[in-house]
Amino acid sequence: MINKVTLCIFAAVVTASSLAHAKQPEFSAHHCKATETNAQHYRNFPSALIEAQARHEKIVDVRSARTQSAQAKQGSNDPQSRTDTAYVMGISATPSYVIPVVFHVYGTVHNGDTVNDAVIIDALYKTNEDFQGQTADYSDIDSEFQNVKDHLNIEFRLASLDPSGNPTSGIIYHPESSGAGNYSSSDVKNDHWDNYKYMNVYIQNDLYADGVTNNSGVAWYPDSGMSDDGLARVTYNGAYLGNNTDENFRSVLTHEFGHFMDLIHTFEGGCKRGAAKRCSRTGDQACDTPQQNNWQMNPGDGGILNCMGQTINWQNFMAYSDQYANFTQDQVDRMINGLSSSSRATLWSVSNLAATGIAN
Repeated sequence: MINKVTLCIFAAVVTASSLAHAKQPEFSAHHCKATETNAQHYRNFPSALIEAQARHEKIVDVRSARTQSAQAKQGSNDPQSRTDTAYVMGISATPSYVIPVVFHVYGTVHNGDTVNDAVIIDALYKTNEDFQGQTADYSDIDSEFQNVKDHLNIEFRLASLDPSGNPTSGIIYHPESSGAGNYSSSDVKNDHWDNYKYMNVYIQNDLYADGVTNNSGVAWYPDSGMSDDGLARVTYNGAYLGNNTDENFRSVLTHEFGHFMDLIHTFEGGCKRGAAKRCSRTGDQACDTPQQNNWQMNPGDGGILNCMGQTINWQNFMAYSDQYANFTQDQVDRMINGLSSSSRATLWSVSNLAATGIAN
């Protein structure tokens, strides 16, 4: 296995923090706050939780449709993969989903690293490779997950037309600022582009305006209320974009994009024997990602067997991993379902791809 730098330090595990920080002093206590921020969002807006629960009820239909499609392809001796993907230089020639993206960049020096067009283009290209299963690590995962690993035939493209129809690079530079990781950020409210037309990504160094500059990112699950208010987003630290960090850690952007499309941390809820029979409604709600005892489970962190003796998918993009490598079939079904939600479906519509200038 490739030895890479561990992703996250999670503040909830106070007793382990001293060891974790001793190993990785560059990482902050709240590395990715998606768990906390989304839970708080549902407490603040009960209607958002009701919307999410209704959305999740539809995942079974996605799973059924994909199974039938795969069976049909097998019956016709179709040599294509289960997602009917053709690849060219790591990017799908025929993506099933294309998402227009705009990066809002606040300040161009983050922890001593420069954020510019080249860094962002590289980071987005590599994120596309992650989603499409085109990295070397995709084939280098534990044998237990070879049959359930999966990729999503999606491409995130920088928008070519702005909301007024003018040409754009899809990368907008703003004066240095902070706090875009806070729910009601004034930067997000003032600078967002229509959430139903663009996936907005905010690049800052101090995500929560608290003086901490080594948080990596945060994102919210699909929610129509947030899209209506212009608050749907991924917020990310420019110090961890593409070549500004190491090959493994740059996949934290993939991790945050996964949250944007409705994926939950694989360690959500810890490991409980009684939850195994309710895997579609507990933890990360994906039955092919075994429960994790806690966030810190990698080969070098004390083992990869959970409380039931199962090998966890520690290489999953939604874990905190030493070697990011894969999504699973259930996670891909969940993302496809999320992409069909009212707050995400317009992004990849044919008419919107034309409106944002990225139609083929």
